[in-house]
Amino acid sequence: MRSGWRLPVGVALVAVCAAGCAVGTNKGRVCKDAVKAVGNYNATLNRISPDDITQWKQAAATLATRFDALGRESDDHKLARTLQGMATEWRGISTNMSPRDISAMQTAVQRQPAALAKACH
Repeated sequence: MRSGWRLPVGVALVAVCAAGCAVGTNKGRVCKDAVKAVGNYNATLNRISPDDITQWKQAAATLATRFDALGRESDDHKLARTLQGMATEWRGISTNMSPRDISAMQTAVQRQPAALAKACH
């Protein structure tokens, strides 16, 4: 597996917060926690071997679990649906990822920050 896609995740995190992490509400806290979860995921990927598909799958499953929990916590229906959809996508990624095909993960990493930013407005 290649690690060249990791940088856009960090850039995307900044874009999500700049785009609208609401402040002082449950929605704002949940948005910030979601961004933090993605940052933790990125940090995890930077620590594990690019060839250790088991750990990559576990990291994706952990992110899915966190998004599920945040979706349940959110008092904003749109944000909750977005997080639950992201969780479903990461669960699928964790199940279907292979050393030769990380395209689903790359797609999620490119698409989800904009979806999260939109839900956090």
